[in-house]
Amino acid sequence: MRIKKIGMRNIKTAIAVVISMIISKLLNMEYPFYTVIASIISMQSSVEASFKAGRNRMLGTLIGALIGFILSSIMPGNIILIGIGIVAVIYICNIFNWEQSTSIACVVFCAIMINLKGGSPFFYSVNRLVDTFIGITVAVGVNYFIAPPKSYENTDN
Repeated sequence: MRIKKIGMRNIKTAIAVVISMIISKLLNMEYPFYTVIASIISMQSSVEASFKAGRNRMLGTLIGALIGFILSSIMPGNIILIGIGIVAVIYICNIFNWEQSTSIACVVFCAIMINLKGGSPFFYSVNRLVDTFIGITVAVGVNYFIAPPKSYENTDN
């Protein structure tokens, strides 16, 4: 059995996660989990792919947060509104041809509808956008500044 080496994408993902956590702690963010997820998803095998994944993630987060804010303002956690919201989120992503953003839009929508726990729908939605933006920015920055993919041969994991 051959032992695989740890690749640069693996290391850069870990760096992006650590930086995202540090920023989340410094900014006293309530849910650093979302920042970290955005950095993981946005770390790809090239800077261009990271930017594209980040853009898709941001667009999905925007749609999910918007619909989540609207429907959680009416009645957070309502099962019927969750079903209606999922239909609306998918439909809107399809209208804009943002199919790559659909899954994350649904996840963000559900996070807002299900996790609100008496907090402000507006601030929770805005925080999901901020968390995501920070994680994406960190991942793209790490991918760009630390051993950019063209400087090494193996871009896999």
